Amino acid sequence: MAHHMQSPKDYLRQIEEEEARRSDRPSGRSPWRWVKRMLLVLFVIVLAALAFAGWFSISTLRGVSSNPFDVSRLSSDAAGRTNVLVLGVGDPGHAGQDLSDSIMVVSFERSSKQVATISIPRDTEVSIPGYGYRKINNANALGGSALAAQAVSGLLGVPIDYTVTTNFSGLKQLVDAVGGLDVTVKEALVDNEYPCVTNQYLSCGVNIQPGQQRMDGAKVLEYTRCRKGTCGNDFGRAERQQEVIGLLMAKLVQPSVWLNPVSATAISNALRTGITTDLSGPNMVRLAWAWSRKAADPVRWVLSTASGGLLTSSGSSTNLLPAGGDYSAIQQQAATIFTNPPKVEE
Repeated sequence: MAHHMQSPKDYLRQIEEEEARRSDRPSGRSPWRWVKRMLLVLFVIVLAALAFAGWFSISTLRGVSSNPFDVSRLSSDAAGRTNVLVLGVGDPGHAGQDLSDSIMVVSFERSSKQVATISIPRDTEVSIPGYGYRKINNANALGGSALAAQAVSGLLGVPIDYTVTTNFSGLKQLVDAVGGLDVTVKEALVDNEYPCVTNQYLSCGVNIQPGQQRMDGAKVLEYTRCRKGTCGNDFGRAERQQEVIGLLMAKLVQPSVWLNPVSATAISNALRTGITTDLSGPNMVRLAWAWSRKAADPVRWVLSTASGGLLTSSGSSTNLLPAGGDYSAIQQQAATIFTNPPKVEE
């Protein structure tokens, strides 16, 4: 005899009728119907959330990374140290848009779980392979992030494992996407020559007063870009950039910003608009988490002309040269930055 298998719909109707008979109610008024509807709605919501998360992750990674889905472990040296070069460039159409006026190396040490940031002034003179000695910010314009990585590696004496390149718009949108950053301004920053947002060739100035304040993306750009007046030239600017990047990383690893569809979509758009990298998706997550955990206790070093900064100016030229005549002292400090943190006098 052939057996007829009940459809799910028939099976649910049978249960509903039996429940109605037990409760002596008409089947149309059974509470099971409402339970079934609630479960169905919940199921649809879960499916939609999973579909959104999958689409979001795939589309974002494809737009940001040249190697989005590689599951290989992080590259590192024999001591378990991973070095990531972070380059800041101008928006398309900006004067000198390919010059990397912000150059930072973020080092992660696996054994101690420490993180260090090293900022290199854009006017530092280095050997750029194939082009001789030039200011280090030219490397990206001449050969992209790969050539910039070679120039930075030659200066610091450490390998560069990955690169991240961002522009003004990408940083501004990311800060806005996470709801702004709480920044403690140590002293008034006044730069009367700061360019206008609508015309980079005109000066609108900037005036940021001391104290803790919530900064949106536009204000963070002013805070990290101003370098004249009381802003402390390129060295002061680099210190504030290190501070802001740490604050931003701490926000980006908070589950609340990713569980909110509005902020998650805004972050995705900001990443695709202004950031490119050769880091894979899994490794981005690993490094962002490691960085954020040490944001309140970082090892920070800005190469400068201050005592211990290991750079010197060369007379009337704007080029910055190694204080000892060669890069050996800089390379020694970079190699031992975790065991012998730099001491730079203001």
